[in-house]
Amino acid sequence: MSTKKLIFLLMFFFVLAGCQAPNSGNQIAFSRLTDEYWQIWTMQPNGKGLQQHTCSTSDKRYPYWNRDNNKLYYRTNNNEAFILDLISSEENRIFSDLGMIGSIAVSPDGTQLLLVRFRTELRDSTDLWIVSINGKIRKRLTMDAGMQYDPCWSPDGNRIVYVSGTGYQANELYIMDTDGKNKKKLTDDKALELLPSFSPDGNKIAYTSDLSGNYDIWIMNADGTNPKQITHHPGSDTRPIWSQDGSQLVFVSDRGGRQQLWMMNINGNNARQLTFKSPSIDPVWKF
Repeated sequence: MSTKKLIFLLMFFFVLAGCQAPNSGNQIAFSRLTDEYWQIWTMQPNGKGLQQHTCSTSDKRYPYWNRDNNKLYYRTNNNEAFILDLISSEENRIFSDLGMIGSIAVSPDGTQLLLVRFRTELRDSTDLWIVSINGKIRKRLTMDAGMQYDPCWSPDGNRIVYVSGTGYQANELYIMDTDGKNKKKLTDDKALELLPSFSPDGNKIAYTSDLSGNYDIWIMNADGTNPKQITHHPGSDTRPIWSQDGSQLVFVSDRGGRQQLWMMNINGNNARQLTFKSPSIDPVWKF
């Protein structure tokens, strides 16, 4: 494995200014390296209106908007799950009894949370769980070997696309119903597929793949057919997230020398940089 790929995988699996109240309107939340720690920030889709929302001395990764859009979930570098109130700036740990949490995604109707949970009895192993918003109802969806991660809800809330893998070049995209049934493998190319994201209409999935020998953004139909590479830059392009109208993708790229947030049309044209200076990753669009 190349050094570049190893650094990306390590960052992927495991990574003090004044905090402010949130802006109104459409926003993107993300993690930004701030005074040596990844902190939660928001900005407008044009890159303006930057605001920092966390200040504590721990890394905060993978933010995800609550459905009321005034709260954000995230996880820390030691895999503890938190919820952040953007109005009061209060941060509270959640699901401490579930052990180590890799990420959280909120269901389209706002009633359930999709968790990546580390298995304590096995090394390098995670499963997907669905937990009610109050934490009382819990269901394990996967019991497969290796890592199950990067889950994304379909817009209708009926399906989940995710990554399943047992090692490098054995990480493929799968889709299943939200009860864990009707599992289907979407990719089978011995490349590394990561970070799938449903389009707003549920018909397409954007994702990251190194099938071309470099990390690029791809788009395929939601049934796995017609995969198409849409970025061809020598830099690493990862984590595509659809705009609300489905016309744009915000993504992470180091094509400028550092990992920053960029935006482009869904055909790969008109790429423009949104963040500068400090590295920025983990974008998520406000609902």
